[in-house]
Amino acid sequence: MKDVEDNIAEQQHQLRLCVAGAGAIGITLATKLAAQYPNVSILARGRTLADIREKGIALTDRDGHRALEVPVASAEGLGIQDVVFLCPKAQDLPQLAKDIQPLLHEGTLIVPVVNGIPWWYFEGAGASHRPHDIHAVDPGRELKALLPSACVIGCVTMFTAARISRSEAVAMNGVKLVLGEIDNQDKPRSHELGALLNACGIETRVSERIRDPLWTKVIANLMSNPLSVVAETHLRDLCGLEPLSRVVKQLLNEALLVAASYGARLELDPESLMKFAAGMGEVKTSMLQDYESGHPLELGAICDAVIELGDIRGLDMPLTRTITAIARYKSDAAMRAAV
Repeated sequence: MKDVEDNIAEQQHQLRLCVAGAGAIGITLATKLAAQYPNVSILARGRTLADIREKGIALTDRDGHRALEVPVASAEGLGIQDVVFLCPKAQDLPQLAKDIQPLLHEGTLIVPVVNGIPWWYFEGAGASHRPHDIHAVDPGRELKALLPSACVIGCVTMFTAARISRSEAVAMNGVKLVLGEIDNQDKPRSHELGALLNACGIETRVSERIRDPLWTKVIANLMSNPLSVVAETHLRDLCGLEPLSRVVKQLLNEALLVAASYGARLELDPESLMKFAAGMGEVKTSMLQDYESGHPLELGAICDAVIELGDIRGLDMPLTRTITAIARYKSDAAMRAAV
């Protein structure tokens, strides 16, 4: 039995893993992976590439602080990979999908670690959904063309992280992922990848209905992220203080109707979602972090896409539209002022 386990471990260590995108999530995953696994690289460019090449990457999490060197380059410099974790902001995914083409072969597993409704939502779903394009995330069908559905494993992040420099991140609430096949089939590859991630200290489970945890995360983001920009405050106040918590509940209810219309079974009830978010304390949402840093907001995948899915079902989302519009205005105004 020990020989079999050693053989499996040896085969896994031959896999080439690439984390594409060195934001907070990307640095977190790359550091956790590289601390335990030998064949990990990072795709980066510009000043981020230069910083990581010079300083390595670092992560502070519940296990303490670790810093290490990881191979980093452009796609041409890294070569063919067996697993590629896509870790950009949602609005940056189309460009990253083009950048990673030199990394791919016909068997490469593509794992999009991206917020919001994914371009693959209606892919491989069988009779449970009529096919649609989601224009808010893939208006020209580029992602469908560049990222073959057969290679994609769905992924949902269940942790928060913040990048404190181009090469260092902090993630203090436990690093958790959910994986699942986008056609809802039970395939060995998802379980094997989940086992590898767990062995690297990334708590990972495999779901047979990946859209359920996906909707849970999307709704958690939608009810808090854009409002955090409008109110410029953290999760504890958003979900724990009146009148903000009342607005959060209304946003939550609008999104729940859309999710239910697509047959989703949320993994947390609405009250638990509110308590969980309030219990995170003075944590800034990723969208508020982007707003304060002068970066574009992930409104397309988190808000516009859900509104679009609601339109398909004939469901209006008036408050979500309003909060999204105000958040977009504030973000655009802040970026214009910075320029």
